[in-house]
Amino acid sequence: MAESNDGFENVRVQYPPILTTAQVAELLDLNTRTVLTMAKDGRLPASRLEGSRKFHFLLEDVIDTLKSNRVTPESTPSA
Repeated sequence: MAESNDGFENVRVQYPPILTTAQVAELLDLNTRTVLTMAKDGRLPASRLEGSRKFHFLLEDVIDTLKSNRVTPESTPSA
């Protein structure tokens, strides 16, 4: 379920609950081929109906993936 005040409120307003590859690419500022590759190798959760070549992405899965892959600055050793 969506967390309130998690910083993604505007994303939830701008995008529908089920996204196309093009919408995910726009949201993440990636090329559509990159999104397809990430869906195929499991880095980005996606669904595909049997017999279809088209991927569908749940907005909350994309948001959860972003939240779980946050980059934190590495601490630099003191000299």
